[in-house]
Amino acid sequence: MLQRSALLSRDPAVVHGFTTRHGGVSTGPLTSLNLAQRPGESEAALAENWARVAAALGMPGAPVGLGSQTHGVTVLDGDATTGSGRVDLGEGDAIVLTKPGALIAVRVADCVPILLRAPGAVAAVHAGWRGTAAGIVTQALEVLTARAGVSPAEVVAAIGPAIGPCCYEVGDEVAQALLAVAPAHVALRPGPRRPHADLRAVNEALLRAAGVREVEQVGPCTRCSPDHFSHRREGEATGRLAAVIGLRERRV
Repeated sequence: MLQRSALLSRDPAVVHGFTTRHGGVSTGPLTSLNLAQRPGESEAALAENWARVAAALGMPGAPVGLGSQTHGVTVLDGDATTGSGRVDLGEGDAIVLTKPGALIAVRVADCVPILLRAPGAVAAVHAGWRGTAAGIVTQALEVLTARAGVSPAEVVAAIGPAIGPCCYEVGDEVAQALLAVAPAHVALRPGPRRPHADLRAVNEALLRAAGVREVEQVGPCTRCSPDHFSHRREGEATGRLAAVIGLRERRV
């Protein structure tokens, strides 16, 4: 059900995971751990899937803050995640949380999920090619470090399963957008017809350029992996994975 980062696992105050497609109750193209409202999905199945993720993270019943992702650079306030179940935080592609007892998450099906940890604060980031080129990860980092009162050198980053350069053939628009923020040897690989892009490498380069020293890439190419949903492999009908992070309640 979950893949974890060795770097993030070092902090006992943080819970996190990158989901696979296994361990849920959804059916058909969404089998089995779909974590977004998709055509053919029931509210009961979606609620059960999220409940299973929260339980697997050791925070059963915790609310989970989610944004309506637009491939932009808006960073949402995860401290508005209250109550129970899924909490709609509005439109945005990154969430920063400082409040213990809650979870935040972004959802993907080939785009890059990124989890960040600073002392006392965490963030979840959704970075497709547009968000990557627009700098969503550095925007989230700026908000995270400001709220935690730390430098980027104190932040740890985990970049989760996403489509890899083996499978991500792109056209001129995407290639030029990525070349505007990263060198060619980082952003692109030669392909038989058109170049292939490495979105995870670009986001890692952006984080390191901003001062983050510890960055880990977790998991496989989603298009290659039968254990993950992939929009490019399965089309619009496929389910959604999630990158989830939260802070444990402080013990008195």
